[in-house]
Amino acid sequence: MKKILIAIAVSVLTFQSAHAEFKTGNGLVTVWREYSKANAGNPYNENDDGFYTGYIAGICDANTHTLFNIPEGATIGQACDVVGKWLDKHPEELNKPARQLVIQALKEAFPVHKLPMDLKK
Repeated sequence: MKKILIAIAVSVLTFQSAHAEFKTGNGLVTVWREYSKANAGNPYNENDDGFYTGYIAGICDANTHTLFNIPEGATIGQACDVVGKWLDKHPEELNKPARQLVIQALKEAFPVHKLPMDLKK
């Protein structure tokens, strides 16, 4: 029983340390690369691929129609591709928080269109 608990503790600590830098764009671009490998049919890390997709989906769910407006019918894969391509084009930004970069990429691709004041009446 003691060996099982130690094995669980080691695996949890290993998983956490593997994604410790994920809070910045540097960590995000690492999991984006695994997502890209998966879509290309190449060998990839399933945990990183799923982590990337889940992270983007979470930000989309929490912020669509407020910070950006993903069109109806768009897939999470399309949002993941938009963010990943943005990361590739902006390596100088990778030291910034991952959440900030995802939001910036999605805002540029899917802006919220606000009505002028006179049309709101």
